[in-house]
Amino acid sequence: MGVLKHELVEMLPPTIFFFVVFHLVAFARALLDAQYGISVVSATAATIGALVVGKAILLADKLPVMHWFRDRRLIYNVLWRIAVYVVLVLLLQCLEELIPLLFRGAGIAAGSEQLFAEIAWRKFWATHVVLVVFLVFYCLATAVIDVFGRDRVLGVFFGPGYGRAVSAADWQC
Repeated sequence: MGVLKHELVEMLPPTIFFFVVFHLVAFARALLDAQYGISVVSATAATIGALVVGKAILLADKLPVMHWFRDRRLIYNVLWRIAVYVVLVLLLQCLEELIPLLFRGAGIAAGSEQLFAEIAWRKFWATHVVLVVFLVFYCLATAVIDVFGRDRVLGVFFGPGYGRAVSAADWQC
């Protein structure tokens, strides 16, 4: 039971972060589709997407490929993680568009053809850009937290009651 609790606690930060992000994306897509609200279906899809991405990030972070630049300057590791996540998000977005076509009875080849013929490219790329911006923010935030520690970062943002108080001397390298 301890392992399950540990996994759930580890999964909370990325899941909550991407819960907010995916709901923002669902809202933006609704506006792009000239709707003025979010349907229950898109809110549910955003919530499920956040849960999947939260777990996928934890799994991806355990892969050896994610740690190729761990011993180099932090910027290399952050840029590498961003690049890997961007490619994964692109693949998942294509899969998200392809799955409904597969359920309609089209095979993978026919579904792919139909996907590329019918996809709303502006909406697809707008969604991708928004997700990439938030992925960059997520990777930068997690890198800062990894370097300085959770308590110090919370102390900087919320004051001494949320971790150790941080002085200007703490930020000198």
